[in-house]
Amino acid sequence: MNLETLHEAKGKLATRRLGATGFKVPILSLGGQGSLETHGNMDNCVKIIRRAYELGLRYFDTAPAYGPSESYYGEALQGIRSKIFLACKTDERTRDGSLKLLEKSLKKLKTDHLDLWQIHHLRAMDEISEVTGKDGALQALIEMQEQKVVKHLGFTGHEDPKVLAEMAKRHSFDTVLCPINAADANMNPSFIAVVAKGTAQKHNLGVIGMKVFAQGFIFDKKRDGLRTVWEALTYSLSQPVSTVIVGMGSVAQLEENVAIAKSFIPLSAAQQKLVESKTKSNIRRACFFRKEFGGYNSRNRLAQPD
Repeated sequence: MNLETLHEAKGKLATRRLGATGFKVPILSLGGQGSLETHGNMDNCVKIIRRAYELGLRYFDTAPAYGPSESYYGEALQGIRSKIFLACKTDERTRDGSLKLLEKSLKKLKTDHLDLWQIHHLRAMDEISEVTGKDGALQALIEMQEQKVVKHLGFTGHEDPKVLAEMAKRHSFDTVLCPINAADANMNPSFIAVVAKGTAQKHNLGVIGMKVFAQGFIFDKKRDGLRTVWEALTYSLSQPVSTVIVGMGSVAQLEENVAIAKSFIPLSAAQQKLVESKTKSNIRRACFFRKEFGGYNSRNRLAQPD
C-alpha cells in the first residue's frame, strides 16, 4: 500500500467544531512549544506566529510553563487578537495560585481575556481531587469564566488517559488536550481509544491533539519505521480530533505542516493500521511522555517538536 500517493491533493485548511465552544477551528494549530518555548528569539518567533495567522491558523496555544512563549504571543498578536482563539493554562493546583498565574499570563499576552483556560498536565488521580476540591484550581477557572475573563474551560494531560477520563466527570468542561499519535495507538489503554473516541464523545469535549511527532521521537530510520512528517500528521488528523497543535521551529517547518494539512485526506482504517505498525519497534521513545516510560522529559528535542 503506497500511502504517499495520497499526498497529492490540494485544498483549503479544513475546520472542525471545537466541542461546545461554538468555534470552528482549523485542523492544524500552533503549539506554544518549539521555538516559542526554548530555542527561539523574538524576531523568529513573531514571524512564526504572524505567518501562522496569514496561512489560516486561528487556534494559538501557550502556557506559563513554556518559557518566553507567552511574551512572544503578546508581541505577535497585537492587532489580530480579536480574530484568533487564544488558549493558555495553569499548572498551579490551587485557586489562589492559579489566579496569580492568570494575572501574569494576561500581562505577558497583552490581553484582557482568554478564549480557553486549561488545568495543565494532570498526571494522577490524587491531583484530580486536589484541583477539584475546596480552594482548588477548578474554582479559579469557574470564577474567571463567571467574570468573563475566560470564555471556555478545559484540561490537559499526557501520562495516563484514565486520569483524563475521570477529570471529565468532575465538571462540564469544553475541551481536552491529550496525545494523539500513531505510536500511542499501540498502547493499552491509548489516549485515542479512551479519550478521543470515548470520554470526549460522551461529554461533548473538543479534542485537541498533541505529541503528534513526540518531539521527533516518533520517527525511525529503520526500513519499516515511520519516516515522514506527512504520515505522522495525516494519521493524527484522521482521528476524531477538533485540531492538533504542533510546535514549529521555523517558518519553513510551519509552511510544510500547513501544506500537509491543506492536502489532508482521511486515512482508511487499513491505512491507519499500516502507519501504526511502523511505530511498534519505536514505541518507548515515541511514547516517552507516558507514565509507563517515565512521564514528561524535555531533553533531546528534535526537529519536529510536540
